[in-house]
Amino acid sequence: MDAIHTTKYLLHRLVITSIISFCLFSCATHKKVAELNTLPPVDLSKAALFTYGQDSMIADDFQFVFFKNNEDSVKALENAALEASINDYLKLYINFKLKVKAAYDAGKHQDPAFIQEFEKYRDQLAKPYMVESRMNEKMVVEAYERLREEIHASHILISMPENTSAQDTLQYFLKADSLRRLAINGKSFAMLAEKHSDDPSAAQNGGNLGYFSSMQMVYPFENAAYQTEVGNISEPVRTNFGYHIIKVLDRRPAQGRVKVAHIMIRHQEGEPQDETSKTYKQALKLYEELQKGTDWNELTERFSEDLSTRSNGGELPYFSTGGMLNSFEDAAFALKEAGEISKPVKTQYGWHIIKLIDRKGLEPLEMLRPLIERKVERNFQQKEMRQEMVAMLKEENRYIANEPMISKSLFYMSSGPELAKPNDMGVLFSISDTVYTFSALLTFLDKNKITLPVDSVRAKKLYQQFEGEQILLYEESHLTDKYPKYSRLVQEYKEGILLFDIMEEKVWVKASADEQGLKNYYQTHKDKYHWNKRVDATILDAKDQQKLDKAIKLLATKPISKSLIEGIEVQLNTDSPLNLQIHKDIYEEGSSRTEAEKVIDQVAWKVGTYDLNYQGRFYHVIVHEVIPPKDKSFDEVKGLVTSDYQDELEKAWIAELHEKYPVTVNELILKQLIQKIQNTNE
Repeated sequence: MDAIHTTKYLLHRLVITSIISFCLFSCATHKKVAELNTLPPVDLSKAALFTYGQDSMIADDFQFVFFKNNEDSVKALENAALEASINDYLKLYINFKLKVKAAYDAGKHQDPAFIQEFEKYRDQLAKPYMVESRMNEKMVVEAYERLREEIHASHILISMPENTSAQDTLQYFLKADSLRRLAINGKSFAMLAEKHSDDPSAAQNGGNLGYFSSMQMVYPFENAAYQTEVGNISEPVRTNFGYHIIKVLDRRPAQGRVKVAHIMIRHQEGEPQDETSKTYKQALKLYEELQKGTDWNELTERFSEDLSTRSNGGELPYFSTGGMLNSFEDAAFALKEAGEISKPVKTQYGWHIIKLIDRKGLEPLEMLRPLIERKVERNFQQKEMRQEMVAMLKEENRYIANEPMISKSLFYMSSGPELAKPNDMGVLFSISDTVYTFSALLTFLDKNKITLPVDSVRAKKLYQQFEGEQILLYEESHLTDKYPKYSRLVQEYKEGILLFDIMEEKVWVKASADEQGLKNYYQTHKDKYHWNKRVDATILDAKDQQKLDKAIKLLATKPISKSLIEGIEVQLNTDSPLNLQIHKDIYEEGSSRTEAEKVIDQVAWKVGTYDLNYQGRFYHVIVHEVIPPKDKSFDEVKGLVTSDYQDELEKAWIAELHEKYPVTVNELILKQLIQKIQNTNE
């Protein structure tokens, strides 16, 4: 998928999840549902919950969508709150259906661009669903059991192009097998890897992969590793990278997962990446400050160069073995008690100080199931899983092979077109009531630009590929018939894409292109876009009065600039990065600030200088200018105005849709549905 399609796909997903799954919990209060025990039962699988124009929504279908998108968030709700949640979601979902209805009436579902886009999404949905439907449980249980153990292994890779001929494939296999025999007979596996492996990292690590667990390697590699005893070397195993031989060095119980925070100091260009570097020395000083009891969050916010985490104390998500660079991971798992801090640890990115926050053992299967299922789905393209899937579908869908016709076809493919061609309409195999002929095989070969003849091994592989594709395509084409859940999912995505397209036309692009409308909206709502009182100030934040006095003198030598500030900080922080920090900015009344800059609220907002002690530090604050409250200009807030204008256009459009497609909610059906959902939630 190219970048444009990827972006649009992500936007579609955002629209679908934000509109279909969004449920407001802070709306106005709702009337309490009356006692329902006396209501006559209704078949909710057939009853319309609401109508809009000439269309309707079945109650059970609404329940499916509600639970699919809100199940986790509503599990703990009491009945009254759950009722409010259902009503809120219903209002939002009705608006969603009205917009989709407008898209259909505008003919957007017939647009060639939409059809192409939708078919692409449907294809993406089909194969993961098939895996989930057929093989999910087997693979999930296997993966979970393997998660109990971690494997330490080395490998040698003999890489092989994807479309290698059968004869050349044998040569790659024999090379891998010969290296295996050398290793079994006593040659150093690491030396063989350094010399012969096509894995670029082998030259440095001798093929050592460290510890890993289930779902961290491609599936055939994982299988071979878990099936090989410690000290043994596997038979050559083929993956999409080539042939591997794997030596298992160790097995150990899973270490579980850890959550850590870190402070990172990046390597400087041209600087040695060892303990003689300034980067390491700075990291070591920070570590020493932490050992003295200096606040972790303060140092992280001031000095960590991981911009994505420094504002939240350097916290990283939970990870397990194989989830981080080896040196970082080893140091993290070596920490035993929450709050324990490592000495500086080197990675390719710089030096890290790591603090342990929490560690967990292997969670129960049901907690990990969603994660495992997603990873199993990604493995569907693996050859072994594909073959197993095809075999299962053959049995389920009444596959019948015409062996004589298959043999004739293989002979023709490997002997050349000069031989008599089999009957085009000759049946190779059937699936249920669908037959597949020799003509279909020829079409497949032509589509893949296969020139006949090919060798017999290649002919057999091509036929198996053709047969497998047809069986999988048959399954995909019947998914909506066999699985209502899948049918609903496809419909949900179809409507989500239509929603995106109609919103783009009616709201997003319309607002962005209406420059005069934006300016009119800005003028009408000027009071929303306002600067509070502000000050332009410089803050000197020092460890002690002596350092502060030196900084004040140095700052007075030249006009204040970024380069002057950086130079002063470098000069006064030679022995500790905590000696001095200088901040220069425009600060707005009521806006958020870093801990160090909160001192601005402790001084008078008048031009002048102020000295004070605050939170154990010494401060000198220079207020250069006081900027009175004023309206923000249109250019300053154009993005925010555009967003607000879009909201106004959308509200007006929704009102029009309610007039065009009158909505009627069946209160009796709604009450019974609420009761059903409440009972399900208990």
